[in-house]
Amino acid sequence: MELVVKTGGRVAADQQAMASLFQDLASLRLPSVLVHGGGAAVTDLAARLGITSAFHEGVRITQPEEMALVDMVLAGETNTELVRLARRAGVAAVGLTGSDGELLTGTLLFPGRGRTARVSSVNLAVPELLLKEGFLPVIATVGTGEDGQAVNINADEAAQAIACAAARRAGRDTPPVQLCFISDTAGVLDDQGRIIPEIPRSAIEDLIAAGTVRDGMAAKIRSCGAALEAGVTRVVVGSYEQAGDISRLLQGERGTSIVPGTAGPGIPASGRAAKGGPR
Repeated sequence: MELVVKTGGRVAADQQAMASLFQDLASLRLPSVLVHGGGAAVTDLAARLGITSAFHEGVRITQPEEMALVDMVLAGETNTELVRLARRAGVAAVGLTGSDGELLTGTLLFPGRGRTARVSSVNLAVPELLLKEGFLPVIATVGTGEDGQAVNINADEAAQAIACAAARRAGRDTPPVQLCFISDTAGVLDDQGRIIPEIPRSAIEDLIAAGTVRDGMAAKIRSCGAALEAGVTRVVVGSYEQAGDISRLLQGERGTSIVPGTAGPGIPASGRAAKGGPR
């Protein structure tokens, strides 16, 4: 596994954009996995059924009666439709959930209140087997809790955990692992609203403390920093607009790259907040 791509928000709901993204992944010829969320669709379905979704600091508190809806939307409709779309784009894909092959096991974030979980362990056996056979794993981020019951895992965190697990397994002769977050936001913005092309890991907390980065984007770039610490070589955050953008993101021509190292001149310490898009 050399590339983990997480998608959500506007791109995940745009069939034309997703078809182009699948073709981009095929053209890269890198063993890749696609991780997806679908929180907005879950919220919409819950509302139609009279269930009010609850959140804590932007994180869904997945109520027990809501967990079945999360399974239906993420593991059912969204995952299956993405696999079918990949096929129409000429890409051989297999849909997985975090429960398949114990891919994602989680610890409850809100014990007694909901089924939202943080990743506690990752098992890459099934996706790696699929990659060896030439398939693209498409992963819905519902998993299994340590109690054996269903859990809902934030897609950003799931993608980070999968990339970290792949990086830890990499050896001296193994290609590096890269992580790409496809966002509705063009990248991390400075105090003038401009994209910051590159952020060293050492600058992440300074940007957050200064208020330059906050809310969903703050959580996202902290995930980026954790991935770098685990051995992921490059993490990119940016939008997907047209064919070829995956390559442009990985080459630093689009979005923001978070890289190992220390901050130099040009990294803003304060200014306008950059907010992440839907996860």
